[in-house]
Amino acid sequence: MDVPRETRERLEALPHVIGTCIGKRREQGCKTDETCLVVFVKEKVPDAQLDPDDRIPETIDLDGVTVRTDVQQVGDVRIQAFVEEEEDRQERLRPAPGGISAGHPEITTGTMGSTVLETERGERVVLTNAHVAAPIEGAEEGDAFLQPGVADGGDEGDAIGELVEWSEVREDEPNESDSALVAVEPNDIDDEILGVGPLVGWTEADIDEDEDFTKSGRTTGVTTGDLRGVDGRIEVGGFFDQPVTFEGLDVYGPLSAGGDSGSLIGVLEGEGVRAASLLFAGSDEATLGVPMRTVEEVHGELTPVDGNGDDGDEGGAGDEPRGFAERVRRRLESAFGEESVTEGGQVAFRVAAWPVGLAVAIADDDVDEAVGRAAAAAIDGVVPVVVTEGGEVETRAGVQVVPIE
Repeated sequence: MDVPRETRERLEALPHVIGTCIGKRREQGCKTDETCLVVFVKEKVPDAQLDPDDRIPETIDLDGVTVRTDVQQVGDVRIQAFVEEEEDRQERLRPAPGGISAGHPEITTGTMGSTVLETERGERVVLTNAHVAAPIEGAEEGDAFLQPGVADGGDEGDAIGELVEWSEVREDEPNESDSALVAVEPNDIDDEILGVGPLVGWTEADIDEDEDFTKSGRTTGVTTGDLRGVDGRIEVGGFFDQPVTFEGLDVYGPLSAGGDSGSLIGVLEGEGVRAASLLFAGSDEATLGVPMRTVEEVHGELTPVDGNGDDGDEGGAGDEPRGFAERVRRRLESAFGEESVTEGGQVAFRVAAWPVGLAVAIADDDVDEAVGRAAAAAIDGVVPVVVTEGGEVETRAGVQVVPIE
């Protein structure tokens, strides 16, 4: 369900309204099963105190479907790169886990969110916010990243990495990401996020799933809350003199405070966490995250690295693939759309593409065995494909073999 831009802009022009998202209607603070258009306000005001033209409509038309609106108070939403106290998380730690104090020398402090990730170029990096690692109009590639951050006593001797790339935050048009990558030496980084365990991969926030979401951050430590909505568009303060607009956001209940910017928000699975969003802003009543799919659209594919410095490829939490298989899945989703890719049967993935579908097998050591599985899974209108790590493009027994780095 998409919200037309003109609908969002019309609602956001009303007094007190600062944003919208698709979510579940709430009654007396409890989530219901009814999908609605959530309208965020700084402070709720009784209709009787508003001019009739300034009242939020009770229903709205989206994609030809009439849905109800649900007005939710979120207070003053701002970036969260300053600080209260959380024992141990503001100290210098080596190796450094995710979820602790870190930041650019020109800011106070935020949170180093992730453990080591590998980029498509093979760099080893950690993930945080742009406003934590790359202050606006004050950052250059190669800038130091301190752990702990300046507000916690960090100085140039505490550099743990160097700024590689970051998303630009714009004043005059909607933004989608507040994210940055910092190059690190893997031996300096612990293989766990403090309090929640290893980062086992990525997931997506889904309003139809009844899941708890957890974050580990510099100020408030480990907190858990619920998902309020997706595809959020909301005004965020703290970047410039006036709030700027972000869109495509995941919106959670109150999970954070100043200094938690850069944390990962995710679902606990087994002994680890599968991250859905990169936390960057919030208030006493709500927390905002950039979906990890958006982060990867900005920075390219990011693969969690295990404690030995290798991509995890021995199966992840639950039934989802990890390591090389997960990279293949994300390539397919990027090319054909997430809804088109499913797991199944004797092949790793099936792709419902047009004019033909794909049956995708993944080869370990035995390419011929994978070719056989792909060929057996191909029916009319389905093309068999085998994906390998390295090698050259070739055709075996009528099946295309494709290497992916």
